[in-house]
Formats: sequence, C-alpha cells, structure tokens
Amino acid sequence: MNRKFVAKTFSQFLIQKPLTTLVLSFLIIILIGTILLKLPWSTFQDISFINALFTATSATCVTGLIVQDTGSDFTLFGQIVILLLIQLGGLGIMTGAAFVYLFFKKGIGIKAGSGLKTILGEEYITEVRSAIKFIVKTTLLIEAIGAILLFIWWRSIFLETSQLTFYSIFHSVSAFCNAGFSLFRNSLENFRGDIALNVVISLLIILGGIGSLVLRDFQKKITSFFKKEKTRWTLHSKLVLISTLCLIFLGASLFYVFERENLDFLTGKEMVLTSFFQSITARTAGFNTVNIGKLTSPTLLLLTFLMFIGGAPAGTAGGIKVISLVLIFLSIISFFKRKEEISIFGRSLPKIYFRNVFILASVYLLFCLVIFSLLLYTEKGEFEKILFETFSAVGTVGLTTGITSQLSNTGKILITISMFVGRLLPLSLAILGSREIIKAKIAFPEEKIILG
Repeated sequence: MNRKFVAKTFSQFLIQKPLTTLVLSFLIIILIGTILLKLPWSTFQDISFINALFTATSATCVTGLIVQDTGSDFTLFGQIVILLLIQLGGLGIMTGAAFVYLFFKKGIGIKAGSGLKTILGEEYITEVRSAIKFIVKTTLLIEAIGAILLFIWWRSIFLETSQLTFYSIFHSVSAFCNAGFSLFRNSLENFRGDIALNVVISLLIILGGIGSLVLRDFQKKITSFFKKEKTRWTLHSKLVLISTLCLIFLGASLFYVFERENLDFLTGKEMVLTSFFQSITARTAGFNTVNIGKLTSPTLLLLTFLMFIGGAPAGTAGGIKVISLVLIFLSIISFFKRKEEISIFGRSLPKIYFRNVFILASVYLLFCLVIFSLLLYTEKGEFEKILFETFSAVGTVGLTTGITSQLSNTGKILITISMFVGRLLPLSLAILGSREIIKAKIAFPEEKIILG
C-alpha cells in the first residue's frame, strides 16, 4: 500500500462523507490517545480505562475537565500525549485532514471544499487551501509567541530550563486551543494577581476563540496598513469582535458585582483581574484563578450562560457561538419591530441563517437537558453543581465546582459523551445545514395553526 493509494482513498472518503470523516477522525484520535495514556509509562500509577478515555476525550475535544491531576499523576510522556491531543483538537480534524491531504500534493475536490468551507468559514472553495495553511501557520506562530512570553515571565519560579520550557509551551497551546489543561494543581489560582500572566493567557484565549476568519481579517488589516491601502472589516468579523467585547465586559462587570463581598479576601487589583479573567475563560477555556466551587449561585448561573454561548465559528472554542447569540438577538428585535428583513451594518442576512441558529440552540439545549437529567439520577448531587458540570462539558469549557473526580463511572461516561457531542454538534449541524434543501415534488395546501 503506497502513499498515493492512501492519499487517494482518504481524499475520496473525505469528499463523499465530510461529516463521517469528522466524527471518525475524532474517534480514532481519542482511541489512540486512550491507548497511549494507558501505557505504564504515561502515569506514575495505573490508570483505569474509563479515566484514560475521559482524559483523552477531554484533551481532544479541548475541554479541560480532569479526573486525575495532569501535573502530578501523569509522567512527562503522558503530558506530551495530552499536549498533542489538545493541539490536534484545537486545529480541528477537518482542517488537519485537509492539511495532511495537501501534504500529498493533491487537489481538493468541490464536494470536499464545500464541507471544509463550512468549518473554515471561507466564502469561496478556491480559498480553502490558503485558509488551511493560514490556520496552521498562525496557530503555531501565536502559540510560539505565547510560549516565549510565558518563558520570560516564569523564569523566576522554575529552577530547570527544560521544565520551564515545557510548562511554557504546554500552557500556551492549552490557552490558544481553549483547552484549560494546566500542569499546576490549582490551575492558575497562584497567579490571580499577576497582571502580565493574566494578560498573556487572556489574549491567547481570545485569539484562539475568535476564529480564523477574524484572524485573517487582522492579517489583511496589518498588511494594508503598511501598504497604505484601505480594507474593510467583514460583517462576520465586526459581529464577532463587538459581541466578544460586550460579553467580556458584561461578564466581568456582573462577576465583580456578584462576588465582591464573597471574595473579600482579594485585593482590589486581584478582584478586577479575576473578574475579567473568569469572564474570558468561561467562553470556553476553562482556566480558573479562583475556586469555582466557592462562587455564589448568581455567579455560577452567569458562567453557565457564558459557557452556553462560547466563542466564534472557525475558532477553538465551543458553545453555540457568539454569532448565534447575535442572530437570536437580531431576530427578537426584528419580531418586535414587525420587520420582515433582518439587517445590520447595512447588510441583510439570509433567513435560513436564523432557522439554522434556532435549530442549533434547540438541539444543544435539549442535549444538555438530557445529560443533566441523567446525571441527576446517577450522581445524586447538588442541582446547580451538576447543571454547571453539564454545560461545562457540552460547551467544552472545563470549569468545574470540584465534582468531576467524584463522579461515578456512569457519570464519567456521560460527561465523556457530552464532551464529544458538544465538540462536534455545532460543526455537524453546520455541515448538514449547508447541504442543498430537498424540494417536495408535491405542494400541499397551507393551513394556519394557533401559537401562544
């Protein structure tokens, strides 16, 4: 079996079955990751199959929920496996698969382009190649810059250069991929007052979460600035950036109001930093600088909402995406204004977008409700903690009130399924929604029903 035969077979399957390829690719990587983590030199003590599967799924789906401590229970080999799983999950299997195919120097077919176009957010099929190359190069560049900055800042707390280097790379990749895995036992709680570290990690999370389309717009803006040319932001980038900033400031403000008395042991600077950091990381990075289990009920509800929304399309974050929130908001405004056409910034939006968004939000919430109900039955835990854990898993966030390691094997399996489905659900529905609508051969007479 030569390389050309493998490339041809794989590309044909990718062209014909993009959704199947996406699901199978994730399953294969999770399975390989599980096997590698089960090896005796991956952990200091034996790890159960369920815990290995849970960890591999959490890393591949860039969630960050853990049942065993990443920094103390896994060896360097095990930590490298987790790091590689995070990177693969962050880049996205469809992007990675297409990139591997380009390695064989073959063209991408129209059908494959159509499938990849949905994930990458590109308008034209001919731009898919350059989009994939841009994603990989930009990802590695940003992660490298982040690692260098962390290396410089952490020099005072590490004695060994090799350990400092690995910690810097691991946390940079984990932050940009919105994974939330940390080699520190209490995540980043020891750095809650460190302005530089909070800024670096937050920027990595935001850059990973806003998506490749926005990053590409940034590149075009920078290039045009030096060439003294004028380029405009795409509507997509405008909506992503505005909604992201609004959610960050709204989340930080409410977090501060809800927790200023509860977290009275923090200094003023620490409280402000914590408020902004937790607002950013809740969509959907999963790092924490305070004990989530000690937060008040209103704050947990706020974070649950942010986890539900997530980041932007074509990014490393989960959730229903900020664009979905914008479309729902515009649809509500249009309803009350009794306007048929929905527009923003001088551009009208296709009606099918709104149908797809409501389907996504409905299916997403329904799945969360099913998992939540099952966990209530199997775990017998507190209502709000299980609710929080459910949205954290489905949103591939990784924040927890501390119940993850206490879950029963059934509970761990349910959370594992949640992370897997939560990671693939928005992409899968996007691919299904991009397919041509089948028109009925027979037109039935229309009849009105009563709503409300």
